[in-house]
Amino acid sequence: MGLIEIVLAGLLLNSTNPNLDSLDDSNSPDSTALIISEGLSKYRLQLRQLANELKNENLIVATLSNEKLSGSRIDRNKRRYGTGIAFELLDILQKKFGFNYTVIVPRKNIWGSEDGGVLTLLKNKEADLSVAFLPVLSQYTDSISYSPSLDTGRWLVLMKRPKESATGEGLLAPFTLPVWLLILVSLFIVGPIIYCLIHLQTKLCKTNDRDFSLPACVWFVYGALLKQGSTLNPISDSARLLFATWWIFITILTAFYTANLTAFLTLSKFTLPITKATDIGKKHLPWVTTKGNALEDTGYMNNRTLGYPRHYLNFTDNYILGEYVNKRSLMFIRETPIIQHTMYDDYKRKVRAGIDEEKRCTYVITTFDVMKMPRAFAYAKNFKYKVLFDKTILHLVEAGIIKYKLLKDLPDTQICPLDLGSKERRLRNSDLIMTYMIVGGGFILALIAFFTELFIRRVIRRNKHQQQRFDNNNNELLKSNRNLLKKKLISPPPPGYYTFFNPTLYNQNVRKKMINGREYWVYEGGNDDRKTMIPLRTPSALLFQFTN
Repeated sequence: MGLIEIVLAGLLLNSTNPNLDSLDDSNSPDSTALIISEGLSKYRLQLRQLANELKNENLIVATLSNEKLSGSRIDRNKRRYGTGIAFELLDILQKKFGFNYTVIVPRKNIWGSEDGGVLTLLKNKEADLSVAFLPVLSQYTDSISYSPSLDTGRWLVLMKRPKESATGEGLLAPFTLPVWLLILVSLFIVGPIIYCLIHLQTKLCKTNDRDFSLPACVWFVYGALLKQGSTLNPISDSARLLFATWWIFITILTAFYTANLTAFLTLSKFTLPITKATDIGKKHLPWVTTKGNALEDTGYMNNRTLGYPRHYLNFTDNYILGEYVNKRSLMFIRETPIIQHTMYDDYKRKVRAGIDEEKRCTYVITTFDVMKMPRAFAYAKNFKYKVLFDKTILHLVEAGIIKYKLLKDLPDTQICPLDLGSKERRLRNSDLIMTYMIVGGGFILALIAFFTELFIRRVIRRNKHQQQRFDNNNNELLKSNRNLLKKKLISPPPPGYYTFFNPTLYNQNVRKKMINGREYWVYEGGNDDRKTMIPLRTPSALLFQFTN
């Protein structure tokens, strides 16, 4: 007994039946069994009558072009016929009930986001039902009705396989950003800490321990990180403990780094730049999808979860895969199993073309769902044969036939998984990009330091040269003055004024003389026999001393 039959039997139990008035009103098992039997008989009779009427019907069937799920073509007689898994299910219904159908397509290849789609045909009774895997949306239930759920549709993201892991690349991959920042902080603070502690211990204890300089301590910290030795030889126990602590820390750090770097460079395991649907909108990543996709009907396109797509396309999935995903590195959001068939077809083409194995898995599909929603057929409102179709479709779902048809052309194993296994690979040149950058940066810094030192030395040398020239000029001037004195071209200056007041000094060329009421020292000497008068008053004497 099917689910629908049980539900209808329950409804009939609550209804009155004039033919059952002779039965006792008590809830005896016999009376209940009789009511259920008569209700099921009427229900089966109704289904039988509908099945007989359906044999003479020609149903109008609308469909969408959706790759392997549904679509239509025109034969040589210009007659349109349906294709895809949806019409395989409809053919099962046709063989059972013997009806005919005519396939029509909407003016726009969309479900219900705009006028002119499948929803418009069903609302206007231009089509009896829609044979396609349509998302079950509650906002359309006032105008149409749905069949039992065929399956649960999952919308995934197909993207180009990243060359590098999202956790990092090259030499920076083993540690996260906070770990690198803490390592840099430790390099800057450990050297001064060691210097301060050793200097403090030396001053307080007043021992003969060596007091290392700050540059020496900083260089020790940097050299220990690179597993280099040091010329520093601490004597006190406290200094030795400081040095040993830093060495133990560096040993553990470098061991973890070496192991993680080896694992990263030798395993083909990648992490994607997105781990959930909200990452697409947060990182403003461009994505594409097909025109008439259920994302448009559900409002996901205007939602902050995904943001706006770069393109909304009417092309085939294979064309989108090659032009937009491969060449432009855009994300392709599509429903299963279409996206799986698309990637599997691409893989088979590369196998037939003889492409190397490591280059066949160009794309990858995310494991998280962008959207998840039940899918079903849709009927026009008050479709007469809905009960017949629903019963058969429910049997097909319960028997697993629909799931089998969706997956029958796909392999049992996952197609190009994110983790390609523990297969070792050779290192690529891209793995050493960070190494090249470090070497190049080191050479550039060395050149900058070299030219800076060259400039500073040139400036110092120029200043020394100018000072030397100035000193040479002064020496030449003094030498020339001495030569003039030797050649007696000029008379020597008189003796200093202070020598005249020294009691022990005796000079026969000096004598006191009163001139015009003032006392003068009169100096008679020199080559020209001139007399020089020197005033005895202090201000005048100072002026004479300064001028001479």
